[in-house]
Amino acid sequence: MNRRLRTLSHVCLAACALLGTGPAAVADTERPGASNSSLAVVVRSPMIIQAANQAQRTDDIWVSNLGRRDITDVSVTIDASALGNVSDDVDVPCDPDGDLVGECHGIGPVRSGVPVKIGDVRTGSLKATAVGTHQLVRIAATNGDGPPVTNRFTVAVDETGPEFDRGAPKRVRPAPGETLPLPGGFTNYSRHSLEAVRVSLTLSRGLSLTERFRNCVWQPDAESGTTNVQCKVKGPFAPHASYDFDFGPLLIGAHAMYEAIGYRVREVQAGASPGESRQENEEKGDGPNELTAVPRTGATTSLRPDDVTYDLSSTVDVRNTADFVVGGATVGGRPGEVVPVELTVRNLGPGERDETSEEQTGNAGALWFSVPSGVTVVHAPPHCSAHKESRPTSDLGGFIGLGKPKGRGYRCGREAAPRFQVGHEERQRFELRIDKPGKSSAGYVTTMYRAGDPRLRNNTARVEVRVR
Repeated sequence: MNRRLRTLSHVCLAACALLGTGPAAVADTERPGASNSSLAVVVRSPMIIQAANQAQRTDDIWVSNLGRRDITDVSVTIDASALGNVSDDVDVPCDPDGDLVGECHGIGPVRSGVPVKIGDVRTGSLKATAVGTHQLVRIAATNGDGPPVTNRFTVAVDETGPEFDRGAPKRVRPAPGETLPLPGGFTNYSRHSLEAVRVSLTLSRGLSLTERFRNCVWQPDAESGTTNVQCKVKGPFAPHASYDFDFGPLLIGAHAMYEAIGYRVREVQAGASPGESRQENEEKGDGPNELTAVPRTGATTSLRPDDVTYDLSSTVDVRNTADFVVGGATVGGRPGEVVPVELTVRNLGPGERDETSEEQTGNAGALWFSVPSGVTVVHAPPHCSAHKESRPTSDLGGFIGLGKPKGRGYRCGREAAPRFQVGHEERQRFELRIDKPGKSSAGYVTTMYRAGDPRLRNNTARVEVRVR
């Protein structure tokens, strides 16, 4: 998304040099005479900034002394009252009554070359009605001798067109085979009416729509297992107005566990096709109904609160389990002999899934092989990373390299598609040289696919070497 909150101002290189930040926002500075001629008001911030989540967006305001003598008892007035048209959540320094006009007194001494920070003008979530507008913030500084030194900067909110701002609640807990309502909605963050929009849903493998809207197309992705549903919905959609969809019941598949929904909406012409691009495996909806949008009651008044660099998304945490079973091995041989060993991890279901975020912090992945003592790995699979430690750790300490011999522990990731499907088995073949007769002790093989596993005991198995 391209939504940006822009701060526009003129540049005073001298004051910025004092701050050591490069060109900053300094503008319209008057130097009429007396001691005020040495003052400068500096606004230090990027020229273009993202209108991000609920985290605060700030502009730093400083007073700088461009003269040679210290300046005492400086007063600064910050008039940000115009930002009431931009956000309901604005903070201004020295503003106890909340009228967005701050009066800061008794600042000093301001020494030459040592700027003093006055505070931050903070802007929170933006109003939808602020899109396409800009507002001025005015700042004045004086030590009471002559006209004040002034500066100003402009806060502008870009038009972005339609933006998805309503989806399914997160962390719902349906069971496999159940359905749940799938709402959606968007706001037209522009100053012109839209003829039509293209609405896109990306559903992970365990989710599907039960309604086959005739103004939609289905585009399954065999590699990732996701399905992209794209629909052309005709307007008109008024400026700054919000609209909602009803996608019908969302079906939870038998193998679903940790699922996700992605939402996207874009402006299109009335004659555009439902899909953004034609695909060979595309399926057109054949149901009796069309997906339509209805005006929202109580329209959204703020821009989306989540991270605007990504499209809207929801997660569906299904009440399901996946039983991962690990297969160890027992091999035998004489000292100096090289023997093969094959290790496995298999998903017995009924759920299928990727790694969870917690599991990705470990080094084990799909399979971790702790090498028995008294033997040396002389051949490892090329996609297995060798480590000096025999136990998995959360960092890359002791990493030797991919497919390298002589490791004491090996992390083997997935070879197949990202999702570990029911019935799939990962096999890893190593070759071990028996070094010391009677000195070998058991190693083990394990998997980090443990979240939601109903039988954790079969996540680990022994690897034994018997010396003849």
